[in-house]
Amino acid sequence: MSAAAAPNWLRGKSGRIRKRWKIAITIVVLLALLSQCSVAQSLIESSREPEKPFAETKAPPAPDYAQQAAWFAFPGRNGPERSVPPGFKAIDEAGAPADVFFIHPTMYLKNDVWNAPYDVDGAYNGPVLLAQLSAFNGCCALYAPHYRQASLRGLGDGDAVALAYSDVARAFRYYVEHHNKGRPFIIASHSQGTGHAVRLLQEAVIGTPLQDRLVAAYTIGAYTPASFASLGLPTCASARQTGCVISWNASEKGRDAASMLTKSVDFWWQGRRVKSTAPAICVNPLTWDETGSAGAAANLGALPFPKAPYPERAAPLAPLENGLTGARCNDMLLDVEIGWMSPFRDSLSWFYGSYHRNDYGLFYANIRTNAVDRVANWKARHPG
Repeated sequence: MSAAAAPNWLRGKSGRIRKRWKIAITIVVLLALLSQCSVAQSLIESSREPEKPFAETKAPPAPDYAQQAAWFAFPGRNGPERSVPPGFKAIDEAGAPADVFFIHPTMYLKNDVWNAPYDVDGAYNGPVLLAQLSAFNGCCALYAPHYRQASLRGLGDGDAVALAYSDVARAFRYYVEHHNKGRPFIIASHSQGTGHAVRLLQEAVIGTPLQDRLVAAYTIGAYTPASFASLGLPTCASARQTGCVISWNASEKGRDAASMLTKSVDFWWQGRRVKSTAPAICVNPLTWDETGSAGAAANLGALPFPKAPYPERAAPLAPLENGLTGARCNDMLLDVEIGWMSPFRDSLSWFYGSYHRNDYGLFYANIRTNAVDRVANWKARHPG
C-alpha cells in the first residue's frame, strides 16, 4: 500500500513513529558526540610526552607513610570511602574484624610527567573512594596509600611503573608494621593498582606468615595471572573461600577490545617484568567461580558512577539498581549486557565495549556482601 493510498489514521501513526525514530537517533548521535569529546581529550592527553626520558627526570618527592597526608584513605577520617547507598551501613571501624589494603587505579590522566606527585588531585580521586573502596566499608577498616602513580604514558615504561610500585611496597610494609597488629586483611585494587598488587602478592605475601592472614585478593580491572596457583595462591572457586585471588574485566558481550587488559600484557612475575603467557583470571562476581553463568536476577545492586561535585566526607551514595546485568566469563573477559541508553554507559563502553570504569560499580552490592562473608568465614576458621 502506498503512502498516498493509506488511510488517514495509518498515515498519522507512521508519521508519529518516524518522528520518534528521528528523536531517538538524534539523542544517540548527541550522546556519541559527547562521548567522543571525552575520547578525543584522552587521545590528545595520551599523545603528549614528558619533556625528558625517565632516566633524566627527577622523581617527585616520596610519600612518608608516617604522615596522614600520605594516605588516600585511613581509619578515623570519615572520608568519602565511608559512604553507603540507601539500606546499607558502614561498620564501626573500631570493631571491624579485618582490614583492607587498597591500591588505587590511575587517577592522573595527563602525560606531562612519567610519575605524578603522590598528592596530586586526579580526575578520579572522588569516584575511586565513593564507587570502589566504599564497597569494603561493611567489613573492614580501610587503608589506601597515595603513591607516585605512573601517568598514562608512564604505564608503558618499566622504570616509571617500578617507581610507583616502590611506594606501594613501602606503604604495605608500614601498614603491616604499624597498623595491622596481626589482623586478617584483604588486598583490593583496580587497573594500575592491580598491576602493583600482582607484584606485591608475590614479594610480600605469598610464602610469608602474612599469607595465612590474607582473606582474599580482589585484583580487578587488569591482568591477574592464573599461574598464581603454582605459587600457592589459588583462584577463588566459591563465595566463602579464603586465601585466594579474584579478578575480572567487564566487557560488553560480543565485543573484545577489553582483551588488551588480559592478553599480551607486561607484568611482574618472579623477579622481572615479562610478557603475559598464562591465562588471565576471570571470576564471575555473581557466582564467585570461573565457570558459572548468572542472569541479572543474581545482581544484588549496581552503583552508578559518581558525578561531581564529590563530597569531602562520608555522604549518602545513589540508590543501587537491582538486576542491572547478568555475567559470564568468556575468553578471559566478563561478559555483561547493558541497555544502550543505560546511565552505566560511558565513552569506553560506547566505543570499545569496555566497562573498565564500572568494574566495581556493576557488581557493587555483590562485592560488598562477598567481602563480609569471606571475612566471617576466615574468622570462623581461625577462632581466637
